[in-house]
Amino acid sequence: MATRSRVIVVITEGATPELLDRWTAQGRLPNFARLFAAGTRGALDAEGVPYEPPGLLSLLTGHRAGDHGFFSYWTCHDPEYRPQVLSGEHRRQPLLWQLPELAGLKFASIGLFGTHPVEPLDGWLISYPMYPTLRACHPPRLQRDLAARGIRIAHDASIWWRGQAKADILPMLLEADRRRGQAAMRLYADGADAVLVNLTAIDRSSHIFWQELELGEDGVESSAILAAYQAADRVIGDALDNADERTAVLAFSEIGFGPLRAYCAVNDDLAAAGLLTASHGGAVDWGSTLAFEAVQGTHGVNLNVRGRYKHGAIAPEDYERVRADVVAALREVLNPRTGLPMFAAVRPREEVHRGDAVRAAPDLVLEPADWRYLPLGDQRWANHVHRTWQSGWHRRRSYWALAGAPAAPRTAGTVDVAATVVDLLGREKPARFAGSSLVR
Repeated sequence: MATRSRVIVVITEGATPELLDRWTAQGRLPNFARLFAAGTRGALDAEGVPYEPPGLLSLLTGHRAGDHGFFSYWTCHDPEYRPQVLSGEHRRQPLLWQLPELAGLKFASIGLFGTHPVEPLDGWLISYPMYPTLRACHPPRLQRDLAARGIRIAHDASIWWRGQAKADILPMLLEADRRRGQAAMRLYADGADAVLVNLTAIDRSSHIFWQELELGEDGVESSAILAAYQAADRVIGDALDNADERTAVLAFSEIGFGPLRAYCAVNDDLAAAGLLTASHGGAVDWGSTLAFEAVQGTHGVNLNVRGRYKHGAIAPEDYERVRADVVAALREVLNPRTGLPMFAAVRPREEVHRGDAVRAAPDLVLEPADWRYLPLGDQRWANHVHRTWQSGWHRRRSYWALAGAPAAPRTAGTVDVAATVVDLLGREKPARFAGSSLVR
């Protein structure tokens, strides 16, 4: 068990090791360099498909997606074929601060998906609402009290990219992270034993502006992505400066990042194979469709099973046979841009995920052969978030770094980060946790 009893966790969503290495070596990220030099660093790999919700919920619960049931921001299966926003009500495992093993500790959580709607806790919570709301914190006056101290929190749902120029969207992304960092340090000073703060500017700028990095060093000085890394660097610096001798600082990202060339509508491939039928207006004819693409971020395909969907076309007893047919068809799909196979693997969900919540996952999970060409996902949500405008997307490999406690520099997952947080707080890891502490 670790000897420390407080921890500050800074989640730098989307930070990728290659850029961290390059920009720390160039002196552009002095506080990341301090963190790496003062402690231990290792690789972090996302489990299954690299997406924020599975990794964040694994941190918050100590369980993998197959047990906590979050595979996207939205449900993978809906009887009406309209994915719904996931909330804490869908969560199958308790949050860290709800565990009896951590009773008596004060938590401060800022901006983590899976914590909305707000539930009371011993401490402070600013949730991650997917829609505008005035009820996103605990205690109910928390955001008002922070505002009185000059810290006005902005939620991601209020900073939406609709094609605005960089000069319009980037300052808002950076300012949102700055304020979250300020709130984290304020609540740490107010006595939080564990502070978890989620910074999203790196992820969001990497989706929108990755093309700037492909200009080489000529595009770096004005890069939105570099500015986002530097905003996170300042939060890391504040954490290191404010941490006392009993406090460890732990930073990580649940995903990395890389270039994107195109999203590919898997529904078109299913239609070509006779597994999906579209009407003349382009809408799916559910009554004669056997398989369709699951919601974005899952790399999934669902089977239109009777009893699960309103217009199910597959009898439950035919499920395995039809699923095998869909696998065979997708394995034959070629990427028209490269002439090579589109997918490296097409796997049943139970080969990717384990646990009591596997039925919440897509029936099939696709492994891209070339990660520059990715499944589009449910087209209604893809259109809503302007997905086809993006130039970057997630990768599995990211990083973790810990200062203030000795650690083994091994490859970890977010379930290991959860176990590490418990260890740094001086408590025994719950026996049901899937991960193991990084602390030696």
